[in-house]
Formats: sequence, structure tokens, C-alpha cells
Amino acid sequence: LKSYAICRSRPPALMASRAPMIRRLSCLAGRRQKLAFCQPLAAGQVRGLVDAETAGQVVKVGKQQHWAAFMYGRERQLLAHVVSTAEEGSSDSVLDAMDSFWAHHFGMKGTASWTVRKDILDQTMKDKAPRRCLELGTYCGYSALRIARGIPEDGRLVSLDVDPLFGAIATKIIEYAGLSSKVKILSGSVETKLERIVDLLGGKRADFVLCDHSKDRFVPDLELLASKGVVGQGTVVMGDTTVYPGEELEEGAKDFLSYFTSQKFRVHQHVDTEPSRGITVSEWHHIV
Repeated sequence: LKSYAICRSRPPALMASRAPMIRRLSCLAGRRQKLAFCQPLAAGQVRGLVDAETAGQVVKVGKQQHWAAFMYGRERQLLAHVVSTAEEGSSDSVLDAMDSFWAHHFGMKGTASWTVRKDILDQTMKDKAPRRCLELGTYCGYSALRIARGIPEDGRLVSLDVDPLFGAIATKIIEYAGLSSKVKILSGSVETKLERIVDLLGGKRADFVLCDHSKDRFVPDLELLASKGVVGQGTVVMGDTTVYPGEELEEGAKDFLSYFTSQKFRVHQHVDTEPSRGITVSEWHHIV
């Protein structure tokens, strides 16, 4: 359960209007804490109350803060920053706003690796000129914007993320940038959305795939996509095994690089961004 914030200084009427939501959150927490008020009451029984702050289910906030700021805080702040500072309908302006937000948020950490990554992505889009693209790992839509602005008006990018809130934020950012006609964002995994991906790409092979999700899923998901013909001969695959600020170290980088050096792929470019990790661009040139 995520941390929720309840402001105790709110007027009684407002808190009363939020009581159903608070009770629902408390009942969810009660699965672990076994809160008495989550269970039906017997006749004459008095509800037992637990201090939610003591139980660790809420975060105390100041008078000027809203509890929603603690739910996916930085991503929510990013969306607000884009809408308030970027020019609507301009993908360049939105990308600049996102760059400035992340640079400030992480104190410029990871900027060098991120600059290398976006340069490689932009150059790959220019060199390969793909029409049908797939992104695994939407997050807030930054790479989706860079891909979408590089495909033709009748091109299609399908972007997938397991977190529906990230998908909602990315959808709004892409809409604000004026590129929603080219992009379809799905919430789920490759396994659960495989048929939908096939349908959205018109039953045709993807020209370009960006693997930017859980690194331990790079190889299994590419193999699932290959089984349905979404990737195959001629598909360009870009994978990034770099660990950026805010991410956790994941396994899978070694397996992914080994997979790219198999007989299925011809490696076009590999850039080390840190020991045993980097950005690789390969083309599927032989179906085994």
C-alpha cells in the first residue's frame, strides 16, 4: 500500500466528505494491521481505532500541502511543470521542459548518460526512418515523444507500461505536445497485451523496438514478440541497460547483451555508459 497523507487541519465538513475514501484506505491497510473497524460489528460492539500515522499508513503533511503530492510525487510534479512552462503543441518545448525538470530534480546526476541515450535514439530514428514502432516502458513519455516526432504522420507508436498512472501521465504529456494522433499507450505487460500490440500494428512487423522497461524482461519479452511476428527480420531493437538516478539496480543486463550478440542480430552500435552496462542498437537479420 502506498503512503497516503491526511491533513488533520482540514475543516470537519471536508473531512466528513472524505470519510468514505479514508475508510476504504484504512480497510486496505487493515489486511496487514487487522484493524478492528474493517470487520463487521457484533451487536453492542465498539470499534477499535488504530492511529494510522503510528501504523505507518499515512504521511503527515503541512497546511499548504495536498496528500496527492505524496502519491507518485515527482511524476505528478513533472506533468504540472510541463503544462505550466511548455508551449502547448510543441514537442520540442515539452521535451525541453522535461529535460530541465529532471536535471533540477536529480541535481544533474545521470545527465551525461541521458544525453548519449537521446542522441542515439534521435540518430537511429533519422537513419532507419521507421513507420511502426514499439516502446516497452513508457514511464512519463519522454522517449515516446522523441520517437513520435520522428515517424511520419501515418506512422504508429505503441507504448506499453505496467503502471497505469505512468501511462495516464504520459498520455497527457503526449497530448499536450500535439502528438497523440501517432501514439497509443497501453497499460499492462507484453504477456497480457500481446494480441492488442499485434492489432495496433496492423498485424505487421515493427520497424523499431525500444526496450526501456524491467531489464530482466528484455529477452523474454522480445521472444514473446517474435513468436507473434511483431519483431523479426529487419526489426531494429534498441536496449538500454543503464541504471539512471531514481532507478533500482536490476539483473538482466548481461543476458540482454549476450542475446544481442547471438546469430539473430547484427549489432550496429554499442556505447558503454557504465561498467557492464550501456546502450545497444541491433538489427534482427536472421530468423532462427
